[in-house]
Amino acid sequence: MASIQQYYSIASAHNGKWLASGEFVYLSTESGVSQIWKANPKTGETQQLTFFQERVMKLYVTPAGDQVLFAMDKGGNEQEQLHVLDLATGKSRALTDNDKARHQLGGVLPDGKTVVFSCNGRNSANFDICALNMDEGAVRILYQNSDNYNMPAALSGDGRYFLYNKLKGQSDNCLWMLDLQTLQAEKIDPEGSFAQYVSPVFTPDSKGIYLLTDKDSEFVYLAYYDIASKTLKKVYEEGWDLESLALSRDGKYLAMLVNRDGYSELEVMNTATGAFLNIPRPPKGVSGYYGMSWSYAGYQLLLSVTSGSRPADVWLVDLEADCAAKLTHTSLQGIEADELVEPALCHYASYDGLTVPYWYYKAPGADGSAPGPVVIDIHGGPEGQERPTFDALKEYLVAQGFSIVAPNVRGSVGYGKSYHHLDDVEKRMDSVRDIDNLVKHLVACGQADPQRIAVMGGSYGGFMTLASITEYPDLWAAAIDIVGISNFETFLTNTAEYRRAHRESEYGSLAHHRDILRQVSPIHKVDRIVAPLMVIHGANDPRVPVGEAEQIVESLRSRNVPVEYLCYEDEGHGLSKRKNQLDCYPQVVAFLKKYLSAGKGSGGMTNG
Repeated sequence: MASIQQYYSIASAHNGKWLASGEFVYLSTESGVSQIWKANPKTGETQQLTFFQERVMKLYVTPAGDQVLFAMDKGGNEQEQLHVLDLATGKSRALTDNDKARHQLGGVLPDGKTVVFSCNGRNSANFDICALNMDEGAVRILYQNSDNYNMPAALSGDGRYFLYNKLKGQSDNCLWMLDLQTLQAEKIDPEGSFAQYVSPVFTPDSKGIYLLTDKDSEFVYLAYYDIASKTLKKVYEEGWDLESLALSRDGKYLAMLVNRDGYSELEVMNTATGAFLNIPRPPKGVSGYYGMSWSYAGYQLLLSVTSGSRPADVWLVDLEADCAAKLTHTSLQGIEADELVEPALCHYASYDGLTVPYWYYKAPGADGSAPGPVVIDIHGGPEGQERPTFDALKEYLVAQGFSIVAPNVRGSVGYGKSYHHLDDVEKRMDSVRDIDNLVKHLVACGQADPQRIAVMGGSYGGFMTLASITEYPDLWAAAIDIVGISNFETFLTNTAEYRRAHRESEYGSLAHHRDILRQVSPIHKVDRIVAPLMVIHGANDPRVPVGEAEQIVESLRSRNVPVEYLCYEDEGHGLSKRKNQLDCYPQVVAFLKKYLSAGKGSGGMTNG
């Protein structure tokens, strides 16, 4: 049987971007941390271009297609600094060097030298729109913002217009446009109500914008904004969210990804006729996290594809050759392909009749008369969605005999705006009740042994884990909290300043909802916890500060409840470095085996 080291040595190749030469660059974790690689699609040759110990976070190719810009942080602190990689020399250099500020890359003007980005260097709470010349280096503020989270969205091909989102919440992120000639900014669709406006792409003449929005709709649809007339019109809609756009360089074809029940399905529309093409398709999977890239010449589209049984690889959809082909070939590290499990999509009815979807990774032999151990894995967000992507820990646990159940409880995205907001503020604990009903469903249908069920989750899923073991303590044999929230008051007080208003829109504000924040915080119910708990955190986490982990660990240790604590000094909101993954996750597996081998209480009551 394959080792956990083999599973965690499987890389991810994603975020492919075409170069003018016909080659492409992409990000890969093959070296142990995300770095930039280059590939030739004709020869299949690949080459690593950067060799940093820290992760490369974002990738952008300059308009001429001969240089690469990228963002990188230190130790997971998310204080992104901008760098440029010269493809001719293979050398890279830093463009910014201010660890007290975050630099969010927006694009490069047609001059090939001027970088436009947002930055909170003037005030840590506010992101201004800034620029720098790559040869000179000095940062200029183009437009000051007095609000919090202004994220770059798109730059027009003629270099005149810069789009950015004012991120008030997941579904409340209006789109603004800065005229780089007049330095005046205006809101796109000023009459728009509570809605999102995402994934904008300019037409080649820079006169219009295709974008995705859920304005006045349950689902995210395709719209077109005419800059001269300032009008927004709906172009295409269906009963699922559209999630990403890419327009061919001549404007003829618009590629879009549709999130149909968790899978990404590629569609290509002729913009002149509105007709959809019959295209070659890559395997069924998820592509929406990574974006797409059209070639400089012709109609060749890069996108990444992953699924439960497929690590992420870069794929080519060639409209001219009428074919789809995998361009990177991630090694399975000696694991047989048929050992990897593709999850099944299932549903159950929660306490109020709401239908809740979940992904079921069935362990070998789980159909037997005696159900085996089950781990319920809850996604983060909460405005996130569990989707069938490759996850080394899930796959290893399944191979070890654990079935994995990954739900999309109320509050998840992907199932309409109403479903998304069923857990807001005072309705927070309704989503935790969904977990209670999920356990009842699994036991009733013979999929779970009630004595051998664990719960785990990361980020908001970490909160859900802690809430599950405080609200329903008798259900669990063990629990694992990864970078989770234990106290909403301290979380909102200590999270990165620019994130606070954005997070308060979901959880409630410190000014108006302290009673609710206290009521839902697991730290105030810690005396109810009886399940052994493992807590994992990064010391540099800017989103959920490490104090959230320390509070819960200290409280449990004082009560002699079994708790194991793993803190990584060079990580932030999750583990991005393979060396830390290979230290942490074998301990996670050992912890689950210890407490789920014979059921609740099997490991004794020793303090971690």
